[in-house]
Amino acid sequence: MKIMIDKQEIEAYPEETIMDAARRNGVFIPGLCWDEAVEKTNCCRLCMVETTDGSRKKLVAACAFRVKEGLRVDTDSERVQRIRKTLLRLMYTQAPDNPTIMELMRLCHVTPHPALPLKADSRQCILCRLCVGSCQALGASSISPILRGIEKRIDTPYSKASETCIGCASCARICPTGCIDVEDTPEHRTIWNRQFEWIRCEQCGAIITTKEHFAASTPPGTPALCPVCRRKAQAEVFAKTLGE
Repeated sequence: MKIMIDKQEIEAYPEETIMDAARRNGVFIPGLCWDEAVEKTNCCRLCMVETTDGSRKKLVAACAFRVKEGLRVDTDSERVQRIRKTLLRLMYTQAPDNPTIMELMRLCHVTPHPALPLKADSRQCILCRLCVGSCQALGASSISPILRGIEKRIDTPYSKASETCIGCASCARICPTGCIDVEDTPEHRTIWNRQFEWIRCEQCGAIITTKEHFAASTPPGTPALCPVCRRKAQAEVFAKTLGE
C-alpha cells in the first residue's frame, strides 16, 4: 500500500506501524523506546506524529499506529513540535547532559527549560523499558519497573541479586541513555547487584561471556570457543572434508 510521510510517497506493508515504514524507508522519526529486536513498549512518545485520514486529523504514536491505504503523516507539524519539545525537556530533567538526549534536543532545536528542576539523584533512566523487553526476549525476565510515581525505576526484585540473571548485559547494550552500570574486570562482570565469572576460550583463553550466559545460549557439550577460534575450527573441518 502507499502512504505519504512529509509529502513523500512510500511503500508500506499491511499491519506495519508508521514507525516501521518510516525507518525502513529512511525517514527520521525520533523515538527512544523503539527497537526492532524487542517487543514495542510505546513508552517515550517522542515519535508522536500528526496523521490525516480523509478530513480527519489526529496525533498518534508512530510506533503504535498501524498504516492504512492513503494515510498522510506529518512528522514535524506545529502540534508535533510542541509535544516533542515538552517531552525532551522533561527527559532532560531525568537525564541531564546525556549524549543521546542532547543530540535529540539539538536535532529538534530544543533547549532546556530553566523552570524545570533537574532530578536530584538522576539515574539517567527515562523508563523506556527496552532493557526489560530485551531481558524478556532472552527468557530471563530478571528486571522490571518497581515502585511508583517519581520513585519508579527499573531494577531487580527488592534490588537484590536476581537468580535468573545470566549477566549477558543485553539490557545495557540496548539502553539508549547508557544508564545501566556494568563493571567488567579480567576476572568477572558485575551487573544488577550480582557478580558473574567469565567463561574463556578453550584455545586462546579469550573471554567469551559469562558462564550463565554461555550455558543458557548454547547446547550442552558445545566447546567454549571464541568467534576467531570457532571460525578456525570450522575452516579446518571444511579443509579436511574437501581433502577427503
